[in-house]
Amino acid sequence: MEAGDILKPGVDIKPVISLEAISELISSLYGFKVLKITEINGYDDKNYHVIVDKDSKQINPNVGKVCEQGYVLKIVNSLDSKRSEFFDAQNALLLHLGKQGVLCPKPIPLKDGTYFTKTKLTSGEHIVRLLEFIGGSILQKIPCTPKIFRLAGEFVAKLDIALQDFHHPAYDTHQSLWMLKCTPELRQFIFAVTDESRKKTILEIINEFETRVLPLSDTFQSGLIHGDFNEQNIIVEEDDGEWKIKAVIDFGDSHLASYLFELAICMAYMMVQARDLDAGGYVLAGYSSVREVPDEEFRLLKVCIAARLCQSLVMGAYSSLKDPGNSYVLTTAANGWLLLEEMWKVPEAELLQRWKTIATTEKV
Repeated sequence: MEAGDILKPGVDIKPVISLEAISELISSLYGFKVLKITEINGYDDKNYHVIVDKDSKQINPNVGKVCEQGYVLKIVNSLDSKRSEFFDAQNALLLHLGKQGVLCPKPIPLKDGTYFTKTKLTSGEHIVRLLEFIGGSILQKIPCTPKIFRLAGEFVAKLDIALQDFHHPAYDTHQSLWMLKCTPELRQFIFAVTDESRKKTILEIINEFETRVLPLSDTFQSGLIHGDFNEQNIIVEEDDGEWKIKAVIDFGDSHLASYLFELAICMAYMMVQARDLDAGGYVLAGYSSVREVPDEEFRLLKVCIAARLCQSLVMGAYSSLKDPGNSYVLTTAANGWLLLEEMWKVPEAELLQRWKTIATTEKV
């Protein structure tokens, strides 16, 4: 696949497969006897929580003790499945983070020792992967507190630092519509937004991002980022009555980019989760306790956050048109539109000062 190939309007890429076929697939590829299959959230991929018989490891010599909490089977959409090298990179990244002490899904080898394969379905050719399931709750399901948002900011900053000594050549050319630098591509999908006032706001944000951010983005400190550090990709657990961040999942949007973009993405989703602009200040406090945000990045935070919200809202609207039954694609929409409209009306200097004051106070 060429580096510039990204999703185009009207292209159907989601896998189509039955539960019975999934059971057979896992048995033939991994040697596991499936006891239970439950479909879990997915955007363009199909994801399943799979429980297998504990004696299945006898058939697959590459697997140690069978994970009692089960596994996540990921059947990748047909577009991303053309990028085999990117999944080599993802698996290498997950194994690297595991060695760094960052809890994330561990890839499981097939019977032949490889970490993924391709299978032909009626919907096309799709990459199949199996990852260890990590128990806990997702951040979306717990009460919002300033502390959990501080922890989110701190965690994502430490995650990026843990990735600084990792490299895989696939990331050098990897492109995706979900990269923040691809915000201008949203113009192709904006027809899915039917409200003219909202459409006008989206176009205004795209134009400002294109004018103010893109010309400078290559000058900012950058590295490999998670790229989608949202409330459904953060696993939390309760410890002595307090929620703590346990793990991070779903590295399907990992890519090389400015660290500013990683911070903006995290702030965007935490503010949507809280339904409160001030949540951004708590994220900033946690993040800047690990990596100080340079002034030239800080002054562009508002437009970068707005750009990410635009990506989520426009692509959510578009995906809903194609797959009306998939509520996951509209996760951000419930609060996202209101938050975006509220945020965009606040003068930039005022909002930045508001976040800075919160972050400074929290660090004292």
